[in-house]
Amino acid sequence: MQDEKSYSLSTKIIFYVLFVALVVLLSMFFIFENIGKKTLQDVEKEKAELIAKMFAPQIGINLYLGFDDKVESALKQIMSEKDILAVYLKKDGEVLKRLKRHPYNLNDNSETFRVETAVMEPGGSKQIATLELYYSSLHYKEMVDKMTKLLLLFFSIATLLFIALAYQIRKRLIPLKKVAGALAEYDVSGGQLRLDCESDDEEIKLIIRAVEKMQDNVNAYAELQENMKQILSQKVEEKTAQLWSQLYTDQLTGLPNRRALMDDLSKESEALVAIVNIDDFTEINDLYGHRAGDIILKNFADTLHDLGMDRAYRVSGDEFVLIKKGKFHLDEAKELLKGVRGKIERTHFYYEENRVDIRVTIGATIEEAPMIEQADMALKEARKLRKPVMIFSSEWNLESRYRENIYWIREIKSALSQDRIVPYCQPLLDLATGKIKGYEVLMRLIKEDGEVVSPFKFLPLAQRSHQYQYMTMRMVDKSCAFFKEKKGTTFSINLSVEDILNHETVVYIKERITSYGVAHRVVFELLESENIEVFPEVERFVTEMKELGCQIAIDDFGTGYSNFSYLIRLKADYIKIDGSLIRNIHNDKNAQVIVEAIVDFAKKLGIRTVAEFVSNEMIYEKVKEMGIDVAQGYYISEPIPIDKIEDVSRKEDVV
Repeated sequence: MQDEKSYSLSTKIIFYVLFVALVVLLSMFFIFENIGKKTLQDVEKEKAELIAKMFAPQIGINLYLGFDDKVESALKQIMSEKDILAVYLKKDGEVLKRLKRHPYNLNDNSETFRVETAVMEPGGSKQIATLELYYSSLHYKEMVDKMTKLLLLFFSIATLLFIALAYQIRKRLIPLKKVAGALAEYDVSGGQLRLDCESDDEEIKLIIRAVEKMQDNVNAYAELQENMKQILSQKVEEKTAQLWSQLYTDQLTGLPNRRALMDDLSKESEALVAIVNIDDFTEINDLYGHRAGDIILKNFADTLHDLGMDRAYRVSGDEFVLIKKGKFHLDEAKELLKGVRGKIERTHFYYEENRVDIRVTIGATIEEAPMIEQADMALKEARKLRKPVMIFSSEWNLESRYRENIYWIREIKSALSQDRIVPYCQPLLDLATGKIKGYEVLMRLIKEDGEVVSPFKFLPLAQRSHQYQYMTMRMVDKSCAFFKEKKGTTFSINLSVEDILNHETVVYIKERITSYGVAHRVVFELLESENIEVFPEVERFVTEMKELGCQIAIDDFGTGYSNFSYLIRLKADYIKIDGSLIRNIHNDKNAQVIVEAIVDFAKKLGIRTVAEFVSNEMIYEKVKEMGIDVAQGYYISEPIPIDKIEDVSRKEDVV
């Protein structure tokens, strides 16, 4: 009975010891797991937030200016970070831009961290968009898995040790009571575990040493966790420094870049800010190669440090910015900048054995709270007026001009996206029959309020903003589609040299006139200019179009260049006499002489003539008397929407 009682007590003690040990191990497991997870999660989120905050200013500037391609480029740069799964640019709850890696589920919180940053208007406090990042939690999961496996391994080892301990308790109950009591009271945060028990039993000594070893493992693991935290912190700092360098330093010259400039300018209330542009820098690249250009730029950047200015930046390929702190009067600033320019142009730069002399143009501002936009306006004005140094003046009112340009660029993009670039038509009257023989297709932009805008307002900006190609394509497609069913009616489409030199546009024109079957009824009007005969592409285009059955007209003929020889080479079917000769032909003898010569020359070559700007009856009768074949102008009809031409065509006698 005694043995049975002792056995029962031993079993109870074993269970008690094992229970306490299990509680301690589980506590350790959850404590370390939660600490590690929290640390790793904070690190990953800080990385994502840092990336979002660094790109938000750049995206804000480009979004405000309507530079969608630069906004797209910034978003792609964000996506170059392998841990970024998706980036959204939102405005008023609507997605403006979105880039996403597949096949991740962005709605699964276990897969991603979501970070949201406000995109502010440049120089203001108004939020214009929201930048939203989805950051991969894969790295976080991997680290958590490793930590968990390590804890489980430790748990497994400890379990085996406790099994061995239980076995020894059965034999050495009394010595192990103290050990069990010590273990039951053990706290990982309480410092060194003390086992105040002595035994000559080798097994008990081994258990004690095992417990001590376990404690060493726990301490080692805690130290490992601390080291991991330090390593992760160091990696984050290194990555932050790397990103900071990439975002704020020009990689070629080592100078601060435009982003750094904008940050510094926001802190300056009084300073001279000057943009230094290297004139004709492309000639250096063309003559010596881009490697030589890079070397010259590096040496040029080094030279800027010796000009007595406070800071230097590289903001684009051949543009640098200098800042001199303080308040400057106009004459003082001009003298300083002339000195800077003189020092630069007296400096000789070398590539291998070749000496390269550099000329620069400088635009600057000394306004209170200076802005780089003011210096840029001054630089453009200096180039326009061919002056070496210009300082911004608020009296120029250039800001309103640039605001207007930005407005029209946005209006053009909006009109293209909403199909508000439309054709208007002006009739062409055959003077021999008194019947309408065809129409000239003219481009118009319809604003959202219904206002009809002539291309004189927006066409130059469309060309500079690379939208002109799409506007030409839109006119070609709509014209061909409409006149497809108008058998026996010709229609004229205006083309510039820029259109003809654009291979994509030419291919599109061929495809449209062929697919619609209107090649034999279309007339392409080419604007007479000094450039038209320089390009062999023009003559090749004319040949290809005439082979398809098209006709060619030379627009605005009779003023400016007026080279008769290229008419023969281009085999023109029509000459459109310039309106400046026609509008006063009824009382201008000189204009009559010139027009008579053109008409006589054209008839001998078998070329038909068209008089533009026929605005009244006297002009109409005069051009008819002079033998001109076709008349066009407000006396006959003003330009009308293409779907209204039936109203004019039904009239038997237009005039």
